[in-house]
Amino acid sequence: MIVSYYLLILHCVSRLYVQRVLKEIGLIKYFEAENLFAVTDVLPHCKPDKASFELVLKSVGVEKPEQCIMVEDSMKNIRAAKALGMRTILIMGKGRKQKALNKHGLDAEATKVGDAPDDRDPAVDAAVETVAEIDSILKEWKVLSV
Repeated sequence: MIVSYYLLILHCVSRLYVQRVLKEIGLIKYFEAENLFAVTDVLPHCKPDKASFELVLKSVGVEKPEQCIMVEDSMKNIRAAKALGMRTILIMGKGRKQKALNKHGLDAEATKVGDAPDDRDPAVDAAVETVAEIDSILKEWKVLSV
């Protein structure tokens, strides 16, 4: 059985930039244009504000955040999504999943203390190094057919 989820993007840059990146990494085929949201769509809010997520979800008719999966590289945004009830996939960055960094090492890699990717955080349901690995997680969760 395949589970249905909404495929949405909320990013802190312009919609045009998001479309260009999705095209470059080969994921644009999964996203309808009306499901791409930029920072200007949620002002005066922004991630990780709860109101920014709620605004996006409401605008596409999502009644339950549990119907969404958040793919993110920021722990603050992963934690906010999990607090709303979403499933989460953390993008750690190439080579970081094998490293067992201690808290100080993780913080040193982050732009803000406490925001470095940490797959041991209880808000993380799955962790990958790159977006190329997301398919395997979605298949495992029966979101995509094998």
